[in-house]
Amino acid sequence: MKIHDTSLEFESLPSLMVLLDSVAFMWFIALVTLSIFSWVALKLWHLHSLPKYMAKEKGMHQAKLIFWLCMLGLIWKPLWVIAVIAIVTDWDKAQLWFKGTRS
Repeated sequence: MKIHDTSLEFESLPSLMVLLDSVAFMWFIALVTLSIFSWVALKLWHLHSLPKYMAKEKGMHQAKLIFWLCMLGLIWKPLWVIAVIAIVTDWDKAQLWFKGTRS
């Protein structure tokens, strides 16, 4: 019993195949992909460098320490977390607390 007359063979390619088969379109796709990856890498770099910029903006004495913690944080991430903690710590209050415990 045959319900539908079907043929699973293609008689012609879809009209989109001409575009997908062109070299210029593939170069366009490659450049768009590369630019997106570059943009994301740049944004991640700015996020990674945020503690350095904040230390410089606040005029902190620990700015070089935070810079090196950020740079070494590229290799070992807990150092970057320590740099972020060093930025948000109020060092004057911490120093008073340390002096208070020694007395």
